[in-house]
Amino acid sequence: MLIDALKPLEQLRVGPGEYAGGACVLRKYSDQDLTLTDAVGLHLMKERRIGVCWSTDFHLSLGGAALLTTSSRPGPAQTG
Repeated sequence: MLIDALKPLEQLRVGPGEYAGGACVLRKYSDQDLTLTDAVGLHLMKERRIGVCWSTDFHLSLGGAALLTTSSRPGPAQTG
């Protein structure tokens, strides 16, 4: 199974504290179309000082993390 091959992937339990942190993120980025899952992810990345995220969802870079899946692609400023 793919999830078993993604070592050292750590799965985290999410409880009231993480949801409260996610709610703060939702308020901070109220101009964005974030889901609660996005917001909790952003909260956890900030709390755990995670600087790189494997995702294609650009919302997960709002907190400053680099998206591993898009970091090698040229951005708009690099294509001209």
